[in-house]
Amino acid sequence: MAKTQLSVYEKIELSLFKSVDESRLELTSKDMEVKKRILICVSKKMDNPLMQNSDLVRFLMDGGSITQIEKDDEGAESETVTPMLFNPVSQAQAYNDIAGITKIVGNISLSAKSWYRYMIVEGCKKGYEIAVTDRDPSGIAANMDKIGKYTRADKEDDAFDYSQMLPPSFEPTDDVTVLEGMEEIADLETERSNFRARFKGNMYKGAEEAVIGE
Repeated sequence: MAKTQLSVYEKIELSLFKSVDESRLELTSKDMEVKKRILICVSKKMDNPLMQNSDLVRFLMDGGSITQIEKDDEGAESETVTPMLFNPVSQAQAYNDIAGITKIVGNISLSAKSWYRYMIVEGCKKGYEIAVTDRDPSGIAANMDKIGKYTRADKEDDAFDYSQMLPPSFEPTDDVTVLEGMEEIADLETERSNFRARFKGNMYKGAEEAVIGE
């Protein structure tokens, strides 16, 4: 069975906390540029979980540049534009990035929550052992109650809620660069002309061979 190729966002997630030098061993220069955008946006999303996707799209399309409006003591407004943090992207690419960012932020949050749950359960286990040694029934019950709560052992397993599954959101675009492994053809018309000429040549050759065969 052929090995499934990882998407650029999956590769970035695996190297998310690696140094630049380590990341360059696994990622292409194009992947590194995507990782730079992802790291900045993941940080913004973690700092502000309620940030709207539309704001993040604008942030990506502006190359991370932000327009800040300030007022002086007299109420006069002045506008300051911060430098770009990365190369601006198209709207279609911004939405592709957001899908990757959402998954990465979700996985980070889940990992942190799982770690805290693990620490609580392990602490309760030690508390349970101490309570057993001290013959403390209330301590035993309290620790067992906490273990049951944080492992959800007192509840039925949740059935998967298929109504929460959202269909993929596609946005029509003629920008082939949003597809992984696809690059824009520099001289498209010349390539088309060469292809048509080659196709016509093969067609005429086939026709001549058919006539000769008769």
